[in-house]
Amino acid sequence: MKWATARQDRYTGYLTSLKGTTTFQEIVWCNVEETPGHPNWRKTDRLVKTTERLGINLVLKIRVGACWATGGAAKMVRGKGNKTESAMPTDLGAYAQFVRQVATRYGPQGVHTYAIENEVNSESFWDDTPQDYIRLTETAAHTLRAVDPQNQVVDAGMSSTSYGYGIADRLLRASRDAAAVAAFNTYFERRIGTRGQQIPHVSSVAQLRSVLDSAQGRRNLSYLAAARTLAERGIVNVRQVHFYEPSTAVPLLLDYLKAETPANVPIEAWEVGSFWKDASASDAARAQEMARTVALLLAGGVKEVIWLPLASNENNRHGGAEIRYGLLAPDGTVRSAGALLAQLVAASRGATVEPVTGGGLQGVAFSRSGASTLLVWSRQAGVRLDVGSGASTLPAGQSSQTTVPGTTTTVGRTPELVHTDRSVQQVTGTTG
Repeated sequence: MKWATARQDRYTGYLTSLKGTTTFQEIVWCNVEETPGHPNWRKTDRLVKTTERLGINLVLKIRVGACWATGGAAKMVRGKGNKTESAMPTDLGAYAQFVRQVATRYGPQGVHTYAIENEVNSESFWDDTPQDYIRLTETAAHTLRAVDPQNQVVDAGMSSTSYGYGIADRLLRASRDAAAVAAFNTYFERRIGTRGQQIPHVSSVAQLRSVLDSAQGRRNLSYLAAARTLAERGIVNVRQVHFYEPSTAVPLLLDYLKAETPANVPIEAWEVGSFWKDASASDAARAQEMARTVALLLAGGVKEVIWLPLASNENNRHGGAEIRYGLLAPDGTVRSAGALLAQLVAASRGATVEPVTGGGLQGVAFSRSGASTLLVWSRQAGVRLDVGSGASTLPAGQSSQTTVPGTTTTVGRTPELVHTDRSVQQVTGTTG
């Protein structure tokens, strides 16, 4: 989970149930070292100690920012934290020294995974070229591995919207024109019209090509290509993904990632959420959407899923709708989505993860010591599961689980968490 540390006292009770999970924080060179040679580590020190106390693993995104280190002032300043874009340092040796300081300071405190920059396909985050970003990442990767060969280096993670462009472009290059148009509209179902004409509903191949050839379209595709280069050349150990689109777009994303990522490079989703600007859906429906998204990503081989935000806040609204859905209410009250995800965390500890696709089912299963927990739903009609005695179920959108009366239960189209002492194969009637 990713949460706002300023309001952490509201979430501590929930966070203590998530021991062993992962969160990320940014560390920005220009903020740490406002004056050359005089770094101030206090903010990150507090974050490291806090996550350590909670038993949650911390991974860091190392960003440059814009300041003396880049030879210029920021062009874009965002939010209350005055976040800026990053730019190429004027002295890569000085940058390497900063990265070395980060790794030597926080490695002994358990931080061994570092992403280089964030969503560089956006001008709000990166003010130089894809080639410059690759050079920066090479420098950081060499430095991090020199400090500790076991350090994991991760790319910037492109914005969720960038993959819609990449998916459509790949299908066009394969001469699958109709599929490309359909995929673009499916992927951006909840984005169309939210950015003017940047993400329109496309009705023809010509219109789609025009969108892909826009300034932002070309930028997205060039940085997606840079991410592939970093993975293919072994500069990064892990490919980072951000995803906020409908769960129906997950298969499109996974097909694209499988084709564009070397098989030996794991994929981790450091930012997963639900962007729904004009949502009128109930909390139960939002919980069901969260369940489908997380289950499909894990079933598709994504190694880690970090939900963002943990809790909604007062500024996360549009016309009365919550734009990005929090697992907790603003005051820290645990929603049904939060209760479900906490159970998924418990089920995943020490478990083997596998997709569930047979017998009309879809979802993911966690197996441990002969028992299993399945987050599944039926594609078409109800599917009966042979769960044995003492099993329990938790339909997404409800806050408490119930014991199954008997030895079978039927799963419908609503995602349902099923705990049973039986194996996945016994429950689903498959051979594995």
